[in-house]
Amino acid sequence: MVAHVFYPGVGGVEITSDILARGFMRHGAEVSVITNTAKPDQTRDFPYEVIRRPSPRRLFALVRRADVVFHNNPAISLWWPLALLRKPWMVSLRMWVTMPGQKLTRIQRLKYAAKYRIIQRADVIVANSKVLADHVEGDVEVIPNSYRDELFSVLDDEVRAPLGIAYLGRLSEDKGVDLLIQAAAELVGDIEGFSLTIVGDGPERERLENLAGKSGLGTAVTFLGSQGPEEANRILNRNSIVVIPSRMPEPFGTVALEAAAAGCVVIYANHGGLPDAAGSQAVGFSPLDSKSLHSHLRALLSNPDDVFARRRDALTHANRHKENIMVDRYYAAIERTLKEAGRGRNR
Repeated sequence: MVAHVFYPGVGGVEITSDILARGFMRHGAEVSVITNTAKPDQTRDFPYEVIRRPSPRRLFALVRRADVVFHNNPAISLWWPLALLRKPWMVSLRMWVTMPGQKLTRIQRLKYAAKYRIIQRADVIVANSKVLADHVEGDVEVIPNSYRDELFSVLDDEVRAPLGIAYLGRLSEDKGVDLLIQAAAELVGDIEGFSLTIVGDGPERERLENLAGKSGLGTAVTFLGSQGPEEANRILNRNSIVVIPSRMPEPFGTVALEAAAAGCVVIYANHGGLPDAAGSQAVGFSPLDSKSLHSHLRALLSNPDDVFARRRDALTHANRHKENIMVDRYYAAIERTLKEAGRGRNR
């Protein structure tokens, strides 16, 4: 397995690489993970081999000994041995190659055109959402992300606030948390007793705290900073609604699954891969539109029966995305890669 980023990072590629590596081992595979991520100061033991920043000679030897090479998101800097060895190769798309509507210079267009051509050489391509599958040519199987089901679940010892709203994620401009604060401020005077809990940290935190202070939300809003997954799950269990207000189209949005598994209704910006991640029981609002978000928040908070029904359906949605389901589908794709190597694609 090739993962351009890995532990100690905590992003989607890093987490899914570990989940899939462990899952493939349960299927009886021998797994090695090759990554560009340097060895961290605080080491961690893995049940599989992790090779960090290999020399060209070692990278070539590792690819040569493999029965199949799996890129968990394309890592072009680690691809070159495949041009010489023509090993069975599978690629999983987890992030945009180019963002929708992204403006590119002539040099960038040439660079990304070459990257697309390299990806097209894979024997099997999978993507974690329909929109990612649609932005490359050819036959692409959609295998949605899973969530860490041992960490996110409904807890019997937490009391859920019926008017509790939460955000869980990075506090950066592209995540659109300012839209959520603006929408929540419009609820003041309409919905008595609601609360907004913001979990996460990032470069926009100070600006967002200032915005919240000026918005009239008062004690209704709380910033908790970054939290570990166990505490994040407890916070989700204390709330009824989770908002994902992303300005930029997310490739997927695993936080939607985590929220659903914790028994929350998700309101999401209706673009990118979020509709796939959130499910049909979730509520989409017009991206970049705080008034649309306010309207949907107000409607849900005013209708506890609707919230209860959607929370029940959210658990069903989460159960369809457990780790073992994703692992089994990926392993089936790995087996198909071995059978179809060299067929149907211009290698």
